[in-house]
Amino acid sequence: MAKKRRTLIIKIGAAGDVLRTTPLLHKLSGDAVTWVTGRTALPLLAGNPRIARALTPGGFSRINGEKFDWVINFDESAAACRIASAARAPRKTGARLDRGKPVYCESSAPWFDMSLISRHGIPAADKLKYRARKSYQDYLFEACGFKFAGEEYFLPTAPAGALAPLVAVEKRAGPKWPLKHWPGYCNLTALFRKNHINFFILRQRKNLRDYISDIGRCTLLVSGDTLAMHLALALRKSAVAIFNCTSPWEIYGYGRLSKVVNPGLAGMFYSRRAFDGKGTHVAPQTVLRAVLKAAARTP
Repeated sequence: MAKKRRTLIIKIGAAGDVLRTTPLLHKLSGDAVTWVTGRTALPLLAGNPRIARALTPGGFSRINGEKFDWVINFDESAAACRIASAARAPRKTGARLDRGKPVYCESSAPWFDMSLISRHGIPAADKLKYRARKSYQDYLFEACGFKFAGEEYFLPTAPAGALAPLVAVEKRAGPKWPLKHWPGYCNLTALFRKNHINFFILRQRKNLRDYISDIGRCTLLVSGDTLAMHLALALRKSAVAIFNCTSPWEIYGYGRLSKVVNPGLAGMFYSRRAFDGKGTHVAPQTVLRAVLKAAARTP
């Protein structure tokens, strides 16, 4: 019997980014995969039959010295690059450190050229990202020598599906991109009541499993470009996502995601400012139309 390839995947960042990296596991079915991620994302990987070990960076430090056949790091953070640099392997894909500075291999350059560690600088990186039209999975798979063909997210602990039409609304977003906090949710839910749409607001949960179960109750999710959107896609739910400042083209929708894009996206693209009452934002009526259209085609 051939020896299993020992592959190390490093994705420490936002939980949604961890989740959208899991389609790669479909191409690594024969590998013994070790995945390094942040503690909050560990529940997304727990019980995954394609992952031999899921570790935090601290956990990896205890096995540092093990030899791998392949290291894949699609994370630009300093912690991820340090691990990729320290890991022993003859093949490394993605970002790592070279004399203390982040670098990346040529096969991953189309992605990292648009990142915060871009060799072209951040202004040029943002321009490249705005012009890009491929999904994250396209870049990831191509960097690894594969072709993305719509492989699904890998979330093995999926809850049972919803029993009746029910819309889940996630108003919240993380602090990193203030413009993800769309100001129209209050008016949108008023429109839902007026149109007799059954909905509930997602709330803070003590653990990620309960949050996943909450999304599992719905038939359709409304949110920004957040973890909730990625979880809905992983759970095979229909979703409507509002893109105020991040790339809608980077998200692969699997035929289940309706994207509502801010008409002023060009002027707000990856801006760190908050909504100030000036400029444009998505109208609640536009989101309502997207929800009604998506609901009509949801089984």
